[in-house]
Amino acid sequence: MAQSATDAAQGVANTANSAAGFDVAALTTPEGLMGIWGTVSPYVLKLFFALIIVWIGLQIAKWVYKLIKKQAVKAPNIDDTLANFLASIGKYVITALTFIFAITKLGVETASLVAMVGAATLAIGLALQGTLGNIAAGVMLMLFRPYKLGDYVEVAGQEGVVDDVNIFTTNLATIDNIKVIIANGEAWGSTIKNFTSLGLRRVDVDYGIHYDDDIDKAIKIINDVAGKHPDVLSEPHGPWAKVVTLNESSVDIQSRVWCKPEHYWDVMFDLKKSIKEAFDKDGITIPYPHSVELDG
Repeated sequence: MAQSATDAAQGVANTANSAAGFDVAALTTPEGLMGIWGTVSPYVLKLFFALIIVWIGLQIAKWVYKLIKKQAVKAPNIDDTLANFLASIGKYVITALTFIFAITKLGVETASLVAMVGAATLAIGLALQGTLGNIAAGVMLMLFRPYKLGDYVEVAGQEGVVDDVNIFTTNLATIDNIKVIIANGEAWGSTIKNFTSLGLRRVDVDYGIHYDDDIDKAIKIINDVAGKHPDVLSEPHGPWAKVVTLNESSVDIQSRVWCKPEHYWDVMFDLKKSIKEAFDKDGITIPYPHSVELDG
């Protein structure tokens, strides 16, 4: 009975192997292994060559990116922003062609591949609406140029220096060195503030003085201190200061000066310190809230 069960099991195994077209027993002999290798080796070689093609193609894509960027920067009508954008397009095109070529080397016919791509175009388009929209928005950003590399901007509610603009995203570096990545579709669809493009910025700073202090004297101090700052410009006009608010406990004077965009923060912080020191020296008081406790 046991022998019959063994023979039956062997028969089932042989039948399964025959149906699968693969003889397990061949793995136990050198001749069998050579035969199996002869069967699978063409596919292994195709896969190997496809991987080599992908690796070479990716290296070429990186080289093309650097080459386009380098050559574009040399052109008088192309700035760093457009050069970076064109280079990214070249990189992605080479990468896409590389994968298509690698797939054909695996034995997929070009006609079949084109048919597959054509059949999948609608599905891919629906699935990647956002991505395709980002590409279209990137093109619009390049055409209308609301900002360029190095500009300090506010895009989609985020502020920072434009660090990179490619076909998919706009990258900002904040003043505290945080990288912010914004999809081009979101950037194009939002309000964009460019603090750099006009070449000048106005610094507004409010100072509160006591009601008993001499307002004209305080205004003169503010303008004199602001006028001595090396980064404060005399054009379009020099330092300006006027009373803007009569608060409950202070008279608020606003100072307005002009500077280059890259000096904005230094001018603001320096003036706050220098004018406070000048007020202290000349007896101008900056009031602050007082609390009174009543007993009983």
